[in-house]
Amino acid sequence: MNQAQIIHQVQQVFNKLSQNHLQPMSKETIIRFLDQQSNKMYDRVLFEQLYTRMQKTDNGQITINDFIQILMEALQSLKNKISILEQQVAQKQLKLDDDQLHLQQLQTIEEYNSHKICKGSKVRITIIDAKIQFPGNTRVAIILGCDDTKYSTKPTIRQNPIWNEKFEFNINTGEEEIYIVILDEELIEKQEIGGQAKLNLKEFYDQKPHDIKLELKDKYGVVLYSIINLRVQWIHSQTKYFKESIKENQQVIDDLSQDINEYKSDILQLFYPFDEKHQNQPNERYLATEQSTIQQIHDFHFYDTSQAQLWVKLALALTLIQFILILIANLFKTQFLDLIVLFYSLYYYMNNNKLLSLLHFKIISAMIIVTIIFDIIWFVIYTNPWTTNSVLFFQLEHSFQMYEVIISYILLGIKVILISIYANLYFMCPDKRTNIYDAQYEIIFGQRSIENEDQDSYSFRNTNHHLHQSFSQNF
Repeated sequence: MNQAQIIHQVQQVFNKLSQNHLQPMSKETIIRFLDQQSNKMYDRVLFEQLYTRMQKTDNGQITINDFIQILMEALQSLKNKISILEQQVAQKQLKLDDDQLHLQQLQTIEEYNSHKICKGSKVRITIIDAKIQFPGNTRVAIILGCDDTKYSTKPTIRQNPIWNEKFEFNINTGEEEIYIVILDEELIEKQEIGGQAKLNLKEFYDQKPHDIKLELKDKYGVVLYSIINLRVQWIHSQTKYFKESIKENQQVIDDLSQDINEYKSDILQLFYPFDEKHQNQPNERYLATEQSTIQQIHDFHFYDTSQAQLWVKLALALTLIQFILILIANLFKTQFLDLIVLFYSLYYYMNNNKLLSLLHFKIISAMIIVTIIFDIIWFVIYTNPWTTNSVLFFQLEHSFQMYEVIISYILLGIKVILISIYANLYFMCPDKRTNIYDAQYEIIFGQRSIENEDQDSYSFRNTNHHLHQSFSQNF
């Protein structure tokens, strides 16, 4: 299908939700509709990526037209990525085939000496550029030497010198050392050098190219004269080199192919709700007639999310007040248990977008009930002077006791109110026992994490082969 046909099919599906594609809608309404059209959960991660790129109203609503536009942009972007990766796979495959051909030729003719170094072994050195730090005004050059072989770069200016010159040395034992010297025209006349260093071939035994920064110092190895950027690669066994190259290229091809499959799966996931083949398939969870689908969409507004958010804000305000009163109460008695409950509650409010289940309501409520039991025991002990008319208010400790009892009663009232609010939020959440991750829950508390969930419920990276075949014929 071409782009125009895809857009037309997507629009036809969205007509079931609304004929007016310019009408702003909440993202929960659209994603719930996509769930119902898919007969399973629409990938939340991909939807959020689309949603962040859409134009939104002040209250975060979007239009169907904007969603379709971003959806098509995502499709084109994924196709471009797939095309680039396929080109890279083709290039790697050519390199892989070329290496395999060389390997077949070398396995019969390559010979090794007593040092297990193949005949014709070479180390390749590329002098890239340098940073000159010793004084002078004339041009500089690099001298390379190994045994009786010596090379020299072309002289160039000393300010940001660039060479990009390549050199090769024959290697027989692997014990050879390559000396690198830098000098300028003035030092040549004085028969002096501007710095020296040497390369140890053992550092390059893996046969891979190494980009290194080489420090050239004086003959005592103390004063830094220059820093040279160079690339070094030593091929001591061509058969081993090609075997490793084949293995690495094959791994790269496998990784790229996996990325391609994931991008293709993302395309399937994005357009899955708009595939006509599966929309009439029965599903116990999402099986519904068109009338019930419309009713469920209206249900988003039946549960007043703004009221639920007000309850959450009220609970947070009471928790903050509780925090202040507990700090004051700690002047007279230590309340470790209350502090633990308080910090857990504050952590919950700061991270409610990561809330995994309604279990947090139960945990906080249970912890508060335990603190209430401790408070009751404390009241029985420390309010006894009041009940027996033995309070001496002129004594300082009894005054502290009076204020502590008052604050404790206030805290007790706050705890009872908080438990009531949590119970109210718990019972007003629809489908709390069968599906706590419904649309209402997502509206109030944000999207759930999918890291530990069954990927078959969200992502189509594990979609069965039949689905890939049937759907790829349309998109």
